Amino acid sequence: MRGSDKLWRYANALDPARLFLVISSSVMILAVAAASIVPPLPVRPKVTSTPAGRLPTPPVESGQPPPQDHPEPEDGHGGEISAGIAGILNSSAPASSTPATGSCLDREVPPLPERGTPGAREAWKALKEPLPPAPVWNPPGPRHVGIQAGHWASEEAPLELERIVGVGASSSGYVEMDVTLDLAQRTAAILQDYGVEVDVLPAIVPPGYTAHAFVAIHADAYYDTTARGFKVARAGFSSIPDTDDVLADNLNTQYEATTGMRRDDERITSDMRYYYAFNSRRYCHALALGVPAAIIETGYLTNASDRYVLISRPDTVALGIARGVLSFLSTLDHSE
Repeated sequence: MRGSDKLWRYANALDPARLFLVISSSVMILAVAAASIVPPLPVRPKVTSTPAGRLPTPPVESGQPPPQDHPEPEDGHGGEISAGIAGILNSSAPASSTPATGSCLDREVPPLPERGTPGAREAWKALKEPLPPAPVWNPPGPRHVGIQAGHWASEEAPLELERIVGVGASSSGYVEMDVTLDLAQRTAAILQDYGVEVDVLPAIVPPGYTAHAFVAIHADAYYDTTARGFKVARAGFSSIPDTDDVLADNLNTQYEATTGMRRDDERITSDMRYYYAFNSRRYCHALALGVPAAIIETGYLTNASDRYVLISRPDTVALGIARGVLSFLSTLDHSE
């Protein structure tokens, strides 16, 4: 007798109550198994105060052991920060801040022509022209930083940025928007512990936004799942290229040392170098001239090793970004 016939006869032999119990138990087992495949993002721990002059050590983070090919960072994620960084910190409690705003009509911006079509060469050349030189935005007082969670609330984009609507990259049940928002909140909590005023910004930047530093946090995806590592870029048309280079260099150095992830500079894209939030010439909803800015692709969601770090060790990832920002802020003249 075939297995299916045996199963059918067994089911017919059961009374309705026992049959219902068997089916219910099977459904519950399947539900539990499915839930275990994609664990939820970790919940950001409650922020606690940290003594000035020392970066916090991330708590032990849950999750399966990392893939064997992923190096563990050498510094243990803790330790002292430099006297220069400590010197910029404001001893008072972090102040809430309001992003700069300005009038900006909800206007439509035509898309750039596809490469190889009439007028494309001239349009792309104009896009890449440097913005007018500007002084670095560095007023005295408490340091103010904007941390953008890539793709978060992009559905609220104005007409000029309607092309950016979406949740970003996705892989293995995780979407970029959820990952970047979690990392942005954790990064902000660390910076606030050091007296830095922080705005956690959505995908849409307020018109003419100003801060001592702006960092856009993203997570990557690639068709080749062996691709791994992080990428940092500043605006290709920056009005303050030397200062932006310092910010990018500090993010590269601190993120690599803290997370143990490798740099993937060869895959830095034009979308990073000419990121919409950097382009005040083309968009109303963009940074003001002179604001130090960089974008970081924190790792590949499509790579198992990178994904483990982003999902199971988010405090370490946030610490790497925060260290980069604090290290950069220490380079600004804060003598006033």
